[in-house]
Amino acid sequence: MFNLAEKEVAISEAVTISELIKNYLPESDTDKLPALIKAIANYIEKTSIQNPVTLLQEVQQSLSEPHRALQRLLIHMVTVGTSEDVLSVKMYTTGDVARFFGVSVATVNNWINQGRFQGVVKGERFKQARIPENAVYVAPTGVKTTISEAAQRYEEEQVRLGRNKPVTTVEELAELVNAVVYFENKYGGTLETTLGQRSDLTPAEKRDAEQWAGLLRSIERRNA
Repeated sequence: MFNLAEKEVAISEAVTISELIKNYLPESDTDKLPALIKAIANYIEKTSIQNPVTLLQEVQQSLSEPHRALQRLLIHMVTVGTSEDVLSVKMYTTGDVARFFGVSVATVNNWINQGRFQGVVKGERFKQARIPENAVYVAPTGVKTTISEAAQRYEEEQVRLGRNKPVTTVEELAELVNAVVYFENKYGGTLETTLGQRSDLTPAEKRDAEQWAGLLRSIERRNA
C-alpha cells in the first residue's frame, strides 16, 4: 500500500526524470526518444486493464517534445502503480475463465497467445496466466466482453439451472457423461471417430473438440 506522501514522491520523481533527460541527453540522441516512447505506449496499450485511449492520444500529440511525452507516460505508470483500486482488481486463473466461456483451458491459452484478451500479456512458459476481471475478451466478430461480465453471466446461469449448490461426486460425474453424450449425439459418434479424425475443423468444431476432449480427460481422472 502507498500513502499519500509516497505517491507524491513517486510522481515528483517521474517529473524529475523526464526533466533530467531533457537537460542532459545529447541533442544527437533526442531523435531516438520517440522510438522508446512508442514502445512504452504500446506496452501500456497491450497490458492496461483500464482504457488508455486518452493517454495515448496525449502522448501522440506530444511527440514533438519527447521529454513531455515520456513524462506523461511515467506519471501514468506511477499513478496506476500506486492506486489501491487497480491493486485490488480481482484476478482469475485460466481455468476460471475457461469455465466462464465454456471452453477448455487450452483454448483460453490460445486466446492469450493470439492477443484476444486486452490487458493480458503472454506469460512465461508453463506459468499459469492470471487474468484481471477488467480484461476485455475480443471475439472474432469484434464483440468485446469483460471477464467480470462473463463471470456474472456464468454465475447467473448456474443459479438458473440450480447448479450453484454443492454437488456430489456422483452428480458431477453424471454431468460430465451427459455432456459427452451431447457431443456424441451432435456429431454422430465418438470424438475419435468424428472430429478427432478431421484436420479441416471450423473454429466452432475445434472449440467443441477441445471441450469434448477435456470432458473425457475429466471422466478418466475420476475413474482412475
